[in-house]
Amino acid sequence: MTSNARRATLAFLLSTAFRELFGARNLVIEHSFGDGYFSHRDNWEEITHEEIQALEKLMRTWLTGDTPLHLGTMPKLEILSRFKKAGLKNKPAILKKWKTDPVPTIHIGPHFDYRLEPMSTDKAELQLFQLIKYDRGLLLRFPSILVPDKILPQPDRPKLFSIIEEYENWGRIMQTESIPQLNRCIKDGIKKLVWIAEGLHEKKIINIADKITAGFSSKRVIAIAGPSSSGKTTFAKRLSIQLNVNGFTTTEISMDDYFMDRDRIPVGPGGKQDFESFEVVDVDLLTERIFRLLRGQPIPRRRYDFSRGVGSDTSDLLKLKDREFILIEGIHALNPRLTHKLAGGNVQKIYVSAMTQLNVDADHRVSTSDNRLLRRIVRDHKFRGYSPEETLERWPSVRIGEERNIFPFQEEADYMFNSALVYEFSVLSKIAKPLLKSVPRSSAAYTDAQRLGTLISFFEPLAAHKVPGISILREFIGNSEFNY
Repeated sequence: MTSNARRATLAFLLSTAFRELFGARNLVIEHSFGDGYFSHRDNWEEITHEEIQALEKLMRTWLTGDTPLHLGTMPKLEILSRFKKAGLKNKPAILKKWKTDPVPTIHIGPHFDYRLEPMSTDKAELQLFQLIKYDRGLLLRFPSILVPDKILPQPDRPKLFSIIEEYENWGRIMQTESIPQLNRCIKDGIKKLVWIAEGLHEKKIINIADKITAGFSSKRVIAIAGPSSSGKTTFAKRLSIQLNVNGFTTTEISMDDYFMDRDRIPVGPGGKQDFESFEVVDVDLLTERIFRLLRGQPIPRRRYDFSRGVGSDTSDLLKLKDREFILIEGIHALNPRLTHKLAGGNVQKIYVSAMTQLNVDADHRVSTSDNRLLRRIVRDHKFRGYSPEETLERWPSVRIGEERNIFPFQEEADYMFNSALVYEFSVLSKIAKPLLKSVPRSSAAYTDAQRLGTLISFFEPLAAHKVPGISILREFIGNSEFNY
């Protein structure tokens, strides 16, 4: 059983148990958080400890008893009729865009739902889960990717949770919580929503810039980190603009330019080169050059050629001015093994990630990991010489690297920025559709390509020319007004 199959099946069982026990109100599987999913009542009424205990008891009763759990298919019209009779709104809208008939389903006793991703009927394996109270709702917790055979203690991440919930609230206000709601916005005219989404990004960047400039005298190094395809590079460029507005300049350094040459990249447990490892970065060279800059000495600008897998110095020299920050970005920029060396630890730290607030419906979240994966598929195809198949095959090692090297340091950030744009799936879907179709059936990545293809088929497409030139999304689809 894959971790995704376990998570999807247990989320179905949780939603089903909630309806059976407390049918008057629905549960919303809101978003991932740590090693689990955060869920709440649709009216945000508190879920009590006693209710959580009752939910877990019923789920475990199903998993240890004779109630059948099985995978099947149902005609689309039959499912549509049942959903409409139940008074559901988002599910029928999603079902109308479903490309296959019959539709894959999962069943537990008389209850059922459609299947958007691989799911499991292995009741023994599914018993490895935990329900705990969190905020006004609950966390459905799973084993981590790094330790798949047990559930680890839950580290609290209040900064991360606050950022995610802020964007969830924004989605509710803008009535773009779900894919059907977003599709209606696109049909009615998307321009204003694009402006608002981009304006929210700009406002957040301005706020961060204002706080950073207040600490200039003691902290001239800014470290920007986040998982793959978070838009760190464009965020750094837009932050630099706002620091300029405040009377400061920046020298920008990408950690990607300090990658080891490809023939020196370490090999991971799966036999493939581990591009997410901290050891990929030539930390000694990077820190030595940062200290030279802080001492007022010039350094050569470095560039990494991803198509050839080789880094080299250029003839362009960098030298720090009086009112100038050093701005470093990369997936490892918050790692204490780096930040403790940089400027004696006097570093202003920023965490950037794409944390979408969208849901398919109340029972199915849109994965933030899928958001970043789609960005990466498009970018790698356009700019890095990797096929969609190669990107998909590499993604599991990317995720393991994130769990090991990035997520443990999230809460160390002084500031957090959510780079997700509510409309971006509609743009990415149009570009990614033919790329996903190019993955051959014989490939190990075929199942993931099909799953992502199903997900993006639910979105109304949006033309790329609607995306502003300085948008973070341009980093992945091209034609940005920034140079990379």
